[in-house]
Amino acid sequence: MLSLRPAEDHERAFCEWLNRRNMSGYLAARGITWDPSRFLASWADFENLMILSESTVVGLLRLMPEQGALGLRDLQVVPQHQGHGIGSWAVRQAQAISVERGFPRLQLRVYQENPAAALYPRLGFKAESAVGDTVHMAWQLPPNDSFKPTPLRGAA
Repeated sequence: MLSLRPAEDHERAFCEWLNRRNMSGYLAARGITWDPSRFLASWADFENLMILSESTVVGLLRLMPEQGALGLRDLQVVPQHQGHGIGSWAVRQAQAISVERGFPRLQLRVYQENPAAALYPRLGFKAESAVGDTVHMAWQLPPNDSFKPTPLRGAA
């Protein structure tokens, strides 16, 4: 059973470690050095949600309203829990949160070589543009309001 809960301040170091660990290859390929102060600033700006399997933290979902949409700013899954549907479940939860909050659009950016780039189209995202090697994607609430997440914040 998967669930979401707000991250607590004492979990920030773990979340930074997870983000840095999962993103280090992408950043290194671009000559970008990890900047702890940037993560700290984003921690204050973003809504940080812990992804739990039972009572075990298995990931992090970070959201932020942006330009009439909800931004899926970060999704990280603990390495030993990857490949088990947690990322798909978390994206569906972000879609449901977007709808609950009145945002008809959920948007994100992903590096082209990231395996998640193949996940998002399966969940209804469409590529809108590419800036360098980053793909900007968005999911729109269907016009007939047919999006019904099942189960909302429940099991995978």
